[in-house]
Amino acid sequence: MRSMRSAPAVAAALALLAASALVMGGGSVVPVGTYLYARPEQPEQFPGKLTVRFSSPGPKRLVVAFGRKFRKDRKSREGTSEAEREPFKPWLGTLSPDGSEAVFAHLPSDYYDVVVIDAERMTIHEGILLFREPDPAQATDAFFEEIRKSLGLRTDRIGGWEGFFDSKEFIRFETDGERAGVFLQQMRLGTALAESGETLKGCIHSVDVVWVERAKVDGAGWQVMARQQLYRDEIPARTLFKSAFVPVLQGVRVGTAEKALGPIELP
Repeated sequence: MRSMRSAPAVAAALALLAASALVMGGGSVVPVGTYLYARPEQPEQFPGKLTVRFSSPGPKRLVVAFGRKFRKDRKSREGTSEAEREPFKPWLGTLSPDGSEAVFAHLPSDYYDVVVIDAERMTIHEGILLFREPDPAQATDAFFEEIRKSLGLRTDRIGGWEGFFDSKEFIRFETDGERAGVFLQQMRLGTALAESGETLKGCIHSVDVVWVERAKVDGAGWQVMARQQLYRDEIPARTLFKSAFVPVLQGVRVGTAEKALGPIELP
Protein backbone atom coordinates (compact mmCIF):
# COMPACT_ATOMS: atom_id res chain seq x y z
CA MET A 1 0.00 0.00 0.00
CA ARG A 2 1.36 3.44 -0.94
CA SER A 3 2.30 5.54 2.07
CA MET A 4 0.56 8.87 2.64
CA ARG A 5 2.26 11.97 4.00
CA SER A 6 0.61 13.85 6.81
CA ALA A 7 -0.73 17.34 6.19
CA PRO A 8 1.94 18.95 8.43
CA ALA A 9 4.68 17.13 6.52
CA VAL A 10 3.33 18.31 3.17
CA ALA A 11 3.03 21.86 4.46
CA ALA A 12 6.59 21.77 5.71
CA ALA A 13 7.86 20.51 2.36
CA LEU A 14 6.04 23.26 0.52
CA ALA A 15 7.41 25.86 2.91
CA LEU A 16 10.92 24.55 2.33
CA LEU A 17 10.45 24.75 -1.45
CA ALA A 18 9.25 28.34 -1.19
CA ALA A 19 12.18 29.26 1.04
CA SER A 20 14.60 27.70 -1.44
CA ALA A 21 13.07 29.76 -4.21
CA LEU A 22 13.59 32.96 -2.24
CA VAL A 23 17.22 32.12 -1.61
CA MET A 24 17.96 31.15 -5.20
CA GLY A 25 16.21 33.85 -7.12
CA GLY A 26 14.17 36.45 -5.28
CA GLY A 27 10.60 35.23 -5.07
CA SER A 28 9.76 32.63 -7.70
CA VAL A 29 7.71 29.60 -6.70
CA VAL A 30 10.09 27.55 -8.88
CA PRO A 31 13.73 27.67 -7.72
CA VAL A 32 15.46 29.04 -10.80
CA GLY A 33 18.77 27.40 -9.85
CA THR A 34 17.34 23.96 -10.54
CA TYR A 35 17.35 24.46 -14.29
CA LEU A 36 19.26 27.62 -15.26
CA TYR A 37 22.50 27.02 -13.40
CA ALA A 38 25.02 24.19 -13.28
CA ARG A 39 24.42 21.56 -10.61
CA PRO A 40 26.63 18.60 -11.55
CA GLU A 41 26.43 15.42 -9.47
CA GLN A 42 30.14 15.55 -8.64
CA PRO A 43 31.19 19.23 -8.51
CA GLU A 44 34.45 18.34 -6.77
CA GLN A 45 35.78 17.06 -10.11
CA PHE A 46 36.24 20.72 -11.11
CA PRO A 47 39.28 22.18 -9.31
CA GLY A 48 38.83 25.86 -10.14
CA LYS A 49 37.70 28.29 -7.44
CA LEU A 50 36.68 31.91 -7.94
CA THR A 51 35.93 34.48 -5.25
CA VAL A 52 34.35 37.76 -6.34
CA ARG A 53 34.48 40.58 -3.79
CA PHE A 54 32.52 43.82 -3.92
CA SER A 55 33.30 47.16 -2.30
CA SER A 56 29.76 47.46 -0.94
CA PRO A 57 27.22 45.01 0.51
CA GLY A 58 24.27 43.64 -1.45
CA PRO A 59 22.49 40.79 0.33
CA LYS A 60 20.01 40.30 -2.52
CA ARG A 61 22.63 39.91 -5.24
CA LEU A 62 22.70 36.95 -7.57
CA VAL A 63 26.19 36.43 -9.00
CA VAL A 64 26.64 34.29 -12.12
CA ALA A 65 29.86 33.08 -13.77
CA PHE A 66 29.22 32.54 -17.49
CA GLY A 67 31.94 30.32 -19.00
CA ARG A 68 32.96 30.73 -22.63
CA LYS A 69 34.19 27.29 -23.70
CA PHE A 70 30.79 25.58 -23.74
CA ARG A 71 28.49 28.41 -24.78
CA LYS A 72 25.75 27.49 -27.21
CA ASP A 73 27.36 29.44 -30.05
CA ARG A 74 30.54 27.38 -29.63
CA LYS A 75 29.54 23.95 -28.30
CA SER A 76 26.72 21.92 -29.82
CA ARG A 77 24.39 20.08 -27.43
CA GLU A 78 23.59 17.46 -30.05
CA GLY A 79 24.23 13.92 -28.87
CA THR A 80 24.92 14.91 -25.26
CA SER A 81 23.09 13.63 -22.19
CA GLU A 82 21.49 15.81 -19.54
CA ALA A 83 24.32 14.96 -17.12
CA GLU A 84 26.94 15.88 -19.72
CA ARG A 85 25.24 19.21 -20.40
CA GLU A 86 25.07 20.21 -16.75
CA PRO A 87 28.60 21.76 -16.59
CA PHE A 88 27.86 23.70 -19.79
CA LYS A 89 25.40 25.91 -17.91
CA PRO A 90 26.24 29.21 -16.17
CA TRP A 91 27.37 28.81 -12.56
CA LEU A 92 25.72 30.42 -9.55
CA GLY A 93 27.92 31.79 -6.77
CA THR A 94 27.32 31.31 -3.05
CA LEU A 95 26.75 34.72 -1.49
CA SER A 96 28.04 35.82 1.90
CA PRO A 97 25.38 37.04 4.39
CA ASP A 98 25.93 40.72 3.56
CA GLY A 99 26.42 40.08 -0.16
CA SER A 100 29.93 41.56 -0.27
CA GLU A 101 31.42 38.29 -1.54
CA ALA A 102 30.38 35.50 -3.89
CA VAL A 103 32.25 32.19 -4.00
CA PHE A 104 32.30 29.64 -6.81
CA ALA A 105 33.84 26.64 -5.08
CA HIS A 106 34.12 24.32 -8.10
CA LEU A 107 34.53 25.60 -11.66
CA PRO A 108 35.87 23.98 -14.83
CA SER A 109 39.00 25.68 -16.17
CA ASP A 110 37.79 28.42 -18.49
CA TYR A 111 37.42 32.14 -19.05
CA TYR A 112 34.37 33.50 -17.27
CA ASP A 113 32.27 36.62 -17.67
CA VAL A 114 30.54 37.64 -14.45
CA VAL A 115 26.97 38.92 -14.19
CA VAL A 116 25.60 40.53 -11.01
CA ILE A 117 21.81 40.82 -10.76
CA ASP A 118 20.21 42.60 -7.82
CA ALA A 119 16.42 42.25 -7.73
CA GLU A 120 16.15 44.61 -4.76
CA ARG A 121 18.04 47.52 -6.31
CA MET A 122 16.90 46.46 -9.80
CA THR A 123 20.39 46.58 -11.30
CA ILE A 124 22.43 44.40 -13.66
CA HIS A 125 26.20 44.71 -13.85
CA GLU A 126 27.88 42.52 -16.45
CA GLY A 127 31.03 41.92 -18.46
CA ILE A 128 29.79 39.51 -21.11
CA LEU A 129 31.71 38.91 -24.31
CA LEU A 130 28.68 38.50 -26.55
CA PHE A 131 30.36 37.37 -29.74
CA ARG A 132 33.50 35.36 -30.31
CA GLU A 133 35.18 37.59 -32.90
CA PRO A 134 33.18 40.83 -33.15
CA ASP A 135 33.91 43.51 -35.71
CA PRO A 136 33.21 46.88 -34.05
CA ALA A 137 32.89 48.54 -37.44
CA GLN A 138 29.87 46.34 -38.19
CA ALA A 139 28.04 47.17 -34.95
CA THR A 140 25.94 49.88 -36.53
CA ASP A 141 22.70 51.36 -35.23
CA ALA A 142 21.00 50.09 -38.40
CA PHE A 143 21.96 46.48 -37.64
CA PHE A 144 20.80 46.83 -34.04
CA GLU A 145 17.48 48.22 -35.20
CA GLU A 146 17.05 45.26 -37.56
CA ILE A 147 17.60 42.88 -34.64
CA ARG A 148 15.15 44.78 -32.43
CA LYS A 149 12.55 44.58 -35.16
CA SER A 150 13.09 40.83 -35.63
CA LEU A 151 13.10 39.89 -31.93
CA GLY A 152 11.04 42.69 -30.43
CA LEU A 153 7.33 43.16 -29.89
CA ARG A 154 5.28 42.71 -33.05
CA THR A 155 2.19 44.67 -34.08
CA ASP A 156 1.87 43.05 -37.51
CA ARG A 157 1.16 39.54 -36.23
CA ILE A 158 0.42 37.57 -33.08
CA GLY A 159 3.32 36.31 -31.01
CA GLY A 160 6.83 36.66 -32.34
CA TRP A 161 10.01 35.59 -30.58
CA GLU A 162 9.25 35.05 -26.88
CA GLY A 163 5.83 36.62 -27.35
CA PHE A 164 4.97 35.79 -23.73
CA PHE A 165 6.86 38.93 -22.67
CA ASP A 166 5.22 42.28 -23.34
CA SER A 167 8.19 44.51 -22.48
CA LYS A 168 11.70 44.14 -23.90
CA GLU A 169 14.95 46.09 -23.77
CA PHE A 170 17.80 45.30 -26.15
CA ILE A 171 20.76 46.45 -24.10
CA ARG A 172 23.76 45.92 -26.40
CA PHE A 173 25.11 43.65 -29.13
CA GLU A 174 28.31 42.54 -30.86
CA THR A 175 28.44 41.35 -34.46
CA ASP A 176 30.57 40.51 -37.48
CA GLY A 177 27.84 41.73 -39.82
CA GLU A 178 26.28 38.32 -40.47
CA ARG A 179 25.88 36.91 -36.96
CA ALA A 180 25.51 38.60 -33.61
CA GLY A 181 25.28 38.12 -29.87
CA VAL A 182 22.64 40.19 -28.12
CA PHE A 183 22.19 41.00 -24.44
CA LEU A 184 18.61 41.83 -23.51
CA GLN A 185 16.02 41.73 -20.77
CA GLN A 186 12.31 40.94 -20.94
CA MET A 187 9.37 41.46 -18.62
CA ARG A 188 5.77 40.27 -18.44
CA LEU A 189 3.46 43.02 -17.13
CA GLY A 190 0.27 41.26 -18.15
CA THR A 191 -1.43 38.46 -16.24
CA ALA A 192 0.64 35.28 -15.98
CA LEU A 193 -0.35 31.91 -14.59
CA ALA A 194 1.63 29.38 -12.59
CA GLU A 195 1.63 25.70 -13.56
CA SER A 196 -1.14 25.21 -10.99
CA GLY A 197 -3.31 27.69 -12.88
CA GLU A 198 -3.12 30.33 -10.15
CA THR A 199 -2.40 33.93 -11.12
CA LEU A 200 1.13 34.99 -10.28
CA LYS A 201 1.26 38.03 -8.02
CA GLY A 202 4.68 39.25 -9.14
CA CYS A 203 6.15 40.23 -12.47
CA ILE A 204 8.19 37.71 -14.47
CA HIS A 205 11.61 38.98 -15.57
CA SER A 206 14.12 37.32 -17.88
CA VAL A 207 17.74 38.25 -18.67
CA ASP A 208 19.13 36.62 -21.81
CA VAL A 209 21.96 36.29 -24.26
CA VAL A 210 20.69 35.44 -27.74
CA TRP A 211 22.76 34.51 -30.78
CA VAL A 212 21.21 35.50 -34.09
CA GLU A 213 22.04 35.22 -37.78
CA ARG A 214 20.97 37.40 -40.67
CA ALA A 215 18.42 35.60 -42.80
CA LYS A 216 19.51 34.71 -46.33
CA VAL A 217 16.27 36.08 -47.74
CA ASP A 218 16.05 39.85 -48.08
CA GLY A 219 13.62 41.39 -45.67
CA ALA A 220 13.43 38.34 -43.40
CA GLY A 221 15.45 39.99 -40.65
CA TRP A 222 17.55 38.11 -38.11
CA GLN A 223 16.87 34.57 -36.92
CA VAL A 224 17.54 33.18 -33.44
CA MET A 225 20.14 30.41 -33.49
CA ALA A 226 20.54 29.87 -29.73
CA ARG A 227 19.56 31.40 -26.43
CA GLN A 228 21.05 31.35 -22.92
CA GLN A 229 18.82 32.50 -20.10
CA LEU A 230 20.90 33.97 -17.27
CA TYR A 231 18.00 34.89 -14.99
CA ARG A 232 14.28 34.23 -14.78
CA ASP A 233 12.18 35.02 -11.76
CA GLU A 234 8.90 36.35 -10.50
CA ILE A 235 9.60 39.50 -8.46
CA PRO A 236 7.48 42.42 -7.21
CA ALA A 237 9.16 45.09 -9.37
CA ARG A 238 7.26 46.03 -12.51
CA THR A 239 10.13 47.97 -14.04
CA LEU A 240 13.11 46.87 -16.09
CA PHE A 241 16.54 46.50 -14.53
CA LYS A 242 19.06 49.32 -14.93
CA SER A 243 22.09 47.84 -16.65
CA ALA A 244 25.78 48.71 -16.80
CA PHE A 245 28.76 47.11 -18.54
CA VAL A 246 31.69 46.67 -16.13
CA PRO A 247 34.95 45.73 -17.92
CA VAL A 248 36.59 44.17 -14.85
CA LEU A 249 33.85 41.50 -14.86
CA GLN A 250 34.91 40.28 -18.32
CA GLY A 251 37.30 37.47 -19.17
CA VAL A 252 38.24 36.21 -15.71
CA ARG A 253 40.62 33.27 -16.17
CA VAL A 254 40.05 30.35 -13.80
CA GLY A 255 42.48 27.44 -13.78
CA THR A 256 43.35 24.92 -11.08
CA ALA A 257 44.45 27.53 -8.52
CA GLU A 258 42.17 29.74 -6.45
CA LYS A 259 41.33 33.05 -8.14
CA ALA A 260 40.16 36.23 -6.39
CA LEU A 261 38.60 39.22 -8.09
CA GLY A 262 38.03 42.61 -6.50
CA PRO A 263 36.94 44.37 -4.41
CA ILE A 264 34.83 45.65 -7.30
CA GLU A 265 32.94 48.90 -7.18
CA LEU A 266 29.63 48.58 -9.00
CA PRO A 267 28.50 51.87 -10.57
